[in-house]
This record gives sequence, structure tokens and C-alpha cells, in this order.
Amino acid sequence: MIQHYRCLLAEFKKRKRSLFLLLHLFTPLTISGILVMYIAVRKDFINPQALYGLFFELLGIGTPLIIAIICGVVSDSEEEAGHFQNMLRLTKRKAITFSSQISMMIVSYGFAILLAISLYTFALAYLVRVAEINIAHYYLTGMVFIICGVFQYFLYLMIGYKYGIGMCSIAGFAGLIIAALSQTSVVDKVWIFLPWSWPNRFSTHLFSQSILVDKYTSVLKGSVTAFIITLSVIVISILWFKNWDGRKASY
Repeated sequence: MIQHYRCLLAEFKKRKRSLFLLLHLFTPLTISGILVMYIAVRKDFINPQALYGLFFELLGIGTPLIIAIICGVVSDSEEEAGHFQNMLRLTKRKAITFSSQISMMIVSYGFAILLAISLYTFALAYLVRVAEINIAHYYLTGMVFIICGVFQYFLYLMIGYKYGIGMCSIAGFAGLIIAALSQTSVVDKVWIFLPWSWPNRFSTHLFSQSILVDKYTSVLKGSVTAFIITLSVIVISILWFKNWDGRKASY
């Protein structure tokens, strides 16, 4: 545990002056800024529920590609720094370096999500003067997004180390398309098996005002499925990294 904590701190020190930080700040600043400017122009678009839904829909659609690019950038930087030797030989247990690096990214992602929510709600309340903003609702949804993002970080970082930023970005774009389709009825019957649909779908079911038995059934089924799929990708990625020799696959 102590070794994991030390590796985690080392990861933050390595990334503090890199593109990694800028990419994480790009999402909250861009989405919040564009939405607030749009809402300020459209004075007739002052509906608290609609503002909430639009913000998280855009966040849910955009984050898969951003996460994939971040994982690709991190993997490429490790290759440039020493052909992955810092990751493979820094500790006797390679799983610690891998898990601490992902922990650093998830913490940064959580900070970015909460920053986006803070900027957006502050601007709505004090710049656009929107009343009846349920701030607790925003932050609870943000926590759902952070938890659901764990799967993507493990998957994309494994792809990044194995194939590089190019393939990782392609996979992220595929995730973006799935996330966009998840806003429609196309995936109503299969969303629990699509990790890119989890953030918005869970948020919709958990925080909607309607009281339906089907809603709670969907949340229960989705939670169990999401836990199994996330745990599986965590185990698979750690076992893969433990046996990885540092060579990329050609494609």
C-alpha cells in the first residue's frame, strides 16, 4: 500500500508540466464555457432540467475520446522516456506501477468532472442568473460519471501500451459514437452491456423523478453487470501488464 502511494505521488510529479494536465482541463473549461455562452444568448432556454440534461449529455459523449487520447498520450510518453522501462522495472511488482498510474488518471478525471460542474453551476447561478439549480443533483451525477469512467481508463491504457495513441484514439472515437447512440432509444435493451452508456443511463434512472418498478430493476441489473464487466477488465488488464514485455503490437 505504501509503495502504491509513493508511485501515485511520483506519477503526479511526472505529469504536472505535461500535456496530460492540459487535456484534463480542456474538457471542463470547453464544455462549461460553450454551454454558458450559448445559454446567455438563448434567454428563452432557461429550464433548469434541460440545462442539467444538456450538460451531462455532452459530457458523456465527449469523455470517451478525451480519456482515450489521455491514455494514449501517457503510454507514448512512457515509451519516449525509456521504452517503458520506468513502468516495467520501477518496482518488483509491475501491477503496482500500472494501477498507480491509472489511479492518478482517475483522480485527475474526478477533479476535472467536479471542476466542470463547479464552473457550470457557478456561471448559471451568478452570470446567467438561473434560479432553482439543484447543485447536489449535479455533484451526485458527477460521482456516477467518475465511477463509470474506471472501465474506460483500464481498457484504453491497455490499448495505449499495446498499440499506441493511434489505435487508442480510434477506440475512443468508437466509444464516442456508442455514447452518442446511448442518448437515443437504440440501445435501450443492451445499455447495461455498453460501458460508454453507463454514465448517462445510470444518471437518468437514478435521478429521474418518476417512480417506476422497471427503473429500479434496470438500475439493479445495470449495477451488477457494470461491476462484473469493470472488475473483469481490471483483472485482465493487470494480468496482461504483468506479463507484457514492453513491445508494441504492429497493426
